[in-house]
Amino acid sequence: MTEDDNWDEDLEEDAAIARVFQHLNIHKQLIGESGLNSEVRPSNERVDFVALPCGHRMPTDYVVAWFKYYLKQKNTEFSCPRFNVQGKSCSVNLSYQDICRLIPLTDKQREFIEENLAALVARRLFDFKACPGCQSHVERRDRGNLCAHCTICTANLKRNYYFCWNCRREWKGPANNSGRCNNNGCGQRVRTSDPLIPCKPEFKKKMLQEKGDDIYPIKDKSTDRKRLALLINNVEFKNLSDRTGADKDELSMEVLLKGLGYTVITLRDLSAQGMLAAMRDFAQREEHTESDSCFVVLMSHGDASGICGVFDSFENEDEEDVFQVDDIFNCLNTPNCARLRDKPKIILIQACRGEPHPFQATFFGKCCPHVIDKEGSVDVQDSVPRRNRAKEHREKDFCCLRSCTPDTVSYRNEEKGSHFIQDIVEIFNQHAHQDDIEELFRKVLKKFKMSHPDQMPCKERTTLSKKFYLFPGL
Repeated sequence: MTEDDNWDEDLEEDAAIARVFQHLNIHKQLIGESGLNSEVRPSNERVDFVALPCGHRMPTDYVVAWFKYYLKQKNTEFSCPRFNVQGKSCSVNLSYQDICRLIPLTDKQREFIEENLAALVARRLFDFKACPGCQSHVERRDRGNLCAHCTICTANLKRNYYFCWNCRREWKGPANNSGRCNNNGCGQRVRTSDPLIPCKPEFKKKMLQEKGDDIYPIKDKSTDRKRLALLINNVEFKNLSDRTGADKDELSMEVLLKGLGYTVITLRDLSAQGMLAAMRDFAQREEHTESDSCFVVLMSHGDASGICGVFDSFENEDEEDVFQVDDIFNCLNTPNCARLRDKPKIILIQACRGEPHPFQATFFGKCCPHVIDKEGSVDVQDSVPRRNRAKEHREKDFCCLRSCTPDTVSYRNEEKGSHFIQDIVEIFNQHAHQDDIEELFRKVLKKFKMSHPDQMPCKERTTLSKKFYLFPGL
């Protein structure tokens, strides 16, 4: 069984245990301990920023997204996500009660967090699993015995009913055997096939020998290599339709990036300010020093002016909640992200690029003077202080693939996910073991030409000076 299979199974168990804890009213205890009045605190009004006890000020939606990310990592405490210029994290911990005191959570946010907290607590305190016979949840009191007794099935069948805690089938063999039951395959780890084809060591060695100077340096797979990927997925919107099916894209991309050796930071439902905060903090992380590359994946609604935040627009304000793609490049460029200098930075954007809102059409229809006036190069310090400063271009080693060309739209299947993300995952799984990143993108475009002629991805602002091979598995 793969790690992802275990994660899916854990999610099912967590959801089931959360439902059990609802009946036990444990989530209501959490509310009571926080001292909140559930009928007073929920708010649908926009809340811009919150000052955390550590003094860092950030968008409230960003804080909530990080807390949900920590829950997904099975942590019950939240750590401030701010990183300083030295790459050190703030690391000040906050509990759910602290978050409730600082941010007026909506009913839906509170319900999600409390159910997941209850599930995590339940997994630590009790041993629950669903009975394969009746699907009711059975607590195993003896953790040393795999034979579990279901009283409901026993009553229904009018005989003792036992099932195996390991393989979740009706028990076969002696009832006190703690090692395994007599069902075929029980106790054996079943590994499903990995869709990502691994790279052969001989191929990597050949490429490095023949084209070493024309290939970006890649760190070998080890505990010292710390690759990071940022995945932002906006699903639920205040004024736009929800992006049904985007959870499929999120899961597929997470599995792919993890298979490629990246630790994935997944943040959901961010405003434009939240996305900007996420990019700035991601750029400052110390792990980039021990990395050889990074991925940034953004999935949301969009138009010609940029990527939509979850608010889209704000009431009583002449302002749109739109994140500018330029900010991705600005945060990760040479002067602002020295740890990723000379390292490939791959950006994937799933969003429409149609006509902007009337307000934005006027503002963004002209060239941006603040961009034009910037010099193309910046001074950087060589690794040896005695040497003179060298010139490095402020924006290099990027490769960006967008889901569609300007002024067109992207398509998403509500059951399967978007064409763009799903095709990228398929192409990478089949060809990343032998193709560099730009050849992979070319194959994605070719697949769209054949399978989705009404949409065409677009490669933009690509400044890779060498070939970037992912060498999956190595």
